[in-house]
Amino acid sequence: MSVDHFWCRLPGRAVDTCSPEELGELVPRDRDVRYDRLAAAGLALGVRRTAVLMELALTENGLHPDPAARLPVYGGGRHQPGGALPGGSIPVLRPEQVATASALLRASALGELVRQQGGVLARTVARLGYPTPWSETWAALVVHDLRELRDFFAAAAAAGDAVAVREAE
Repeated sequence: MSVDHFWCRLPGRAVDTCSPEELGELVPRDRDVRYDRLAAAGLALGVRRTAVLMELALTENGLHPDPAARLPVYGGGRHQPGGALPGGSIPVLRPEQVATASALLRASALGELVRQQGGVLARTVARLGYPTPWSETWAALVVHDLRELRDFFAAAAAAGDAVAVREAE
């Protein structure tokens, strides 16, 4: 796995029937060969270096007055480093939250969100010390990853799946 942030589809009923430990075992970890198989089957989606930029494009746009509502693809609120919430649990979006996230992504002009946030994204790329400065290439990559995320959430919502969110460790 060569990603630093990913989403993994889970059967919707898993949220109610699995313990936090069992849910954690269903979601691959960094350098876990299961991730590649799940991604190939459309059951996982990972991004490399763009997760924080995607989050900023989705949240710094002023479209949603409630900060928690602005982050449905990240579990409804900012998650802790390492992909876990306090207590070690993995952020999991219930099927109804997945449907909400899918609707938000479908209704968003993703390219326009990235364009509007160009200054914020450029400062973030510089602050994080990435080797290349913000550019049209960066913008195209972020838009591509957001579109992939939109399609991933649409498929998960259509299947009634839950989605676990994890940062590679």
